[in-house]
Amino acid sequence: MLLVAVYVASFISMSVVNAEDGISDYDNVLAEQVVNDINSTVNSGINEGEIKYDEHYTLYRLTVVPTSVTVGQEVTAIAETNNPRVTHVTFVWVKPFDGIKKIETVQVYSEDNLKKATSTFVPDKPSSWWVFALFEQRYTGSYKCCWLFAMRWICCKCFKVEQVIPDFPAVGTAGAMTTMFAGLGLFLNKKRQKPA
Repeated sequence: MLLVAVYVASFISMSVVNAEDGISDYDNVLAEQVVNDINSTVNSGINEGEIKYDEHYTLYRLTVVPTSVTVGQEVTAIAETNNPRVTHVTFVWVKPFDGIKKIETVQVYSEDNLKKATSTFVPDKPSSWWVFALFEQRYTGSYKCCWLFAMRWICCKCFKVEQVIPDFPAVGTAGAMTTMFAGLGLFLNKKRQKPA
């Protein structure tokens, strides 16, 4: 009994993301902190939330469309902010106990006085999937800077497509078999009656 409890407890705080998975240090936040925040979020099971690393701006929003899908169906994450300094959003798609499945950094565009970015993903297994949006300011060239303002996350559900076997509620299985054999008999009878 004790062995079972230890085995189950080992999965409770499992590390989902590693720093080597593609998350880099920011000027204001270390990659290790971001990774710890992602891992603690996934392990806690909190489906939606936000962590601010810079308190100057208020609106960070992340939505997924659709919120539940079947295996192989595309999910789109849409990140929005009123922070004029955000230049990029890095999307991190995570499946619990399986790690990061996709990291994508997208340049923002302006629409309706907001900065927006989108990322699409196709879940390959039934599960709850987390998508994290890292709202960043990136400069390249001679002066390199990368500032993380906030991390927002949301969970989407992916279900397995179930095979549906039609039922015959009025006649039951015996009635269905009788109907199929009657259809087969009619087919064979018509086939026999065809002139050569």
